[in-house]
Amino acid sequence: MRGKLRKKKLKGGKLSLYIDYYPPVWNPHNKRFTRREFLNLYVHANPVTPLEVKENKLYSEIAEKIYIKRMKALMLEENGLFNKDSLDADFFLYAKSFIREKQRENVDTTHYETAVKYLHKWMGDHCKFRHIDEIFLQKFKQFLLNTHSLKSKHTKLSQNTAASYYDKFTIIVKEAYLDRFLPEDYTIRVKRIGNIDTHRQILDDAELKLLIQNPVDDDTVFRSSIFALLTGFRFSAIKILKWSDLHYSTPLDSWYAYIVDPKPGRSFKHYISKQAYTILGEKPEGDGLVFPDLNYSRTRTKLQDWFSSVGLKDKAKFHNWRHKYATDLIEKGEDIYVVSKMLNHKHVKTTQIYAQVPDVTRAKAANKAIYDHLN
Repeated sequence: MRGKLRKKKLKGGKLSLYIDYYPPVWNPHNKRFTRREFLNLYVHANPVTPLEVKENKLYSEIAEKIYIKRMKALMLEENGLFNKDSLDADFFLYAKSFIREKQRENVDTTHYETAVKYLHKWMGDHCKFRHIDEIFLQKFKQFLLNTHSLKSKHTKLSQNTAASYYDKFTIIVKEAYLDRFLPEDYTIRVKRIGNIDTHRQILDDAELKLLIQNPVDDDTVFRSSIFALLTGFRFSAIKILKWSDLHYSTPLDSWYAYIVDPKPGRSFKHYISKQAYTILGEKPEGDGLVFPDLNYSRTRTKLQDWFSSVGLKDKAKFHNWRHKYATDLIEKGEDIYVVSKMLNHKHVKTTQIYAQVPDVTRAKAANKAIYDHLN
């Protein structure tokens, strides 16, 4: 590995100082190899005044120190040794870069961003990589389990929500380890926050009929909701769905969508019914979002108004359309493995939460437990 401190002539009579690497080196922030690292340090090509001479000397010395530091880091890396200087890097800056990279991949980063906000709440504005170890992770877990929601000082963060944010935080930590900002992956020795089973407010057929017969006064919210009911798509997937993502298979006589599902962040080929495609309306000229005006905040408010108008306030969640889609497929006898693939779940275990025996079946079973001699 070789590197040389060089100068690039700029307009205006100044020179930009940079390090020229050969062969190229890996930049963990930009996720690519690079030959040049510009230091944002500038010297005068022809210093005239004593001040310009001093500036040249100062900036040249700073550039020299950075150069030596970079060469040391590369030498340690080539010999499989950890560079302790990386521990002084800012974790928040790294997390910001990580989130931007995910956004470029069209991944929904809402939970990543919120996890970092809670870390800010706990740590303040300063968090270096040297702060992060097993004890740090344990303490952050306890903070999440005992803190209040960022939205309300009166609402404690639920355990499942805390688990979700902690998991997103550990993903960033793991990536930082792979980028050699940490000497080891501390997350493997710290247990994640466990999820607890919660009662899911799933719509029954009578409630669904009531909602459809009394539609919300917002066409976008209504159609996106029914589309979610008919496809099982999450809100984040519907929000990014483009007309060019929809395709028709002639041999199968079926429509399907091919997208990168934002939550798991992987490609997803999902077959949808003709009824689901019809609810989208007429395709406009050119390409674009299927629901260009879809907004989460407005959708949430409209859902609350809609569900409340028919006495179903407690079930006013967009995700309930997905729950209804999954439970209906299972109740109609569809194989749970197939349902798992339809929902783009990585593990069938995740799908099993929808495989609970419905109330109507349990009620029928209870009425069979009759003993004639007791009458």
